[in-house]
Amino acid sequence: MSIEKSFEWLFKRMQKPTIKPCAFDIECLTFLAEWANRQKTKSIRENELFAKLYCHVFIQEIQYYKDFEFAQKSMNDILRLPIETHYDLFTQRLNDFELNKYFLSIGINPEKTYFNNDEELKKAEKEAFINFASGKWNAEKVYKSLNNQISESLNRFK
Repeated sequence: MSIEKSFEWLFKRMQKPTIKPCAFDIECLTFLAEWANRQKTKSIRENELFAKLYCHVFIQEIQYYKDFEFAQKSMNDILRLPIETHYDLFTQRLNDFELNKYFLSIGINPEKTYFNNDEELKKAEKEAFINFASGKWNAEKVYKSLNNQISESLNRFK
């Protein structure tokens, strides 16, 4: 349920012949609708950075899914996740990036993984495990760094 749907319902209901709203009913409903609109405007002004990033990510989701409703559902799913989940995903992607960079540096294309024999595969696996078992990017450091960057951005662009 949204505020708009709630107001639509109430306004339609007030127009039914079986319901006789008085002038005060209409005045109260109008006051609440205007207040809700002012609050939305104020909320967007106070969260402009979020609104910018929301638009940026939303258009990417639309382009990716080629479906407005599915992109909207995806955005809602993203926003429902706890912040720690986003930080953990960010940390994992950084480590994946480092691992792929490492594979490229030793001549293995992670997009086209192929090995001539089991020995090459075992050697690559062993080196990757030694270099990346715990991840280059520590979750605690990533959390701290992200928090610093977010705070700096909030202060710089507010």
